[in-house]
Amino acid sequence: MKEALKALKTNPEALFVIGYMLFPLFALIFAGLGLFLVLTGSKIMGLILLLVFTQVFAFGSLKLVGMRKALLAGGNK
Repeated sequence: MKEALKALKTNPEALFVIGYMLFPLFALIFAGLGLFLVLTGSKIMGLILLLVFTQVFAFGSLKLVGMRKALLAGGNK
């Protein structure tokens, strides 16, 4: 498992798919679901989704994009 994660961190195509496509999509889905829950009355669960899971996926996406840029910049030297 550790080898697979290490290989994932060194593959710019995988980082592209996760950082630019999957994580932002998950953040959008969780933000919509959290907003829906807040508006329908389940305020605690909605706020947890909005403040925790949405932020995790949004900042995770930024971190993966930065890792990809650093990997590509290091490969050009």
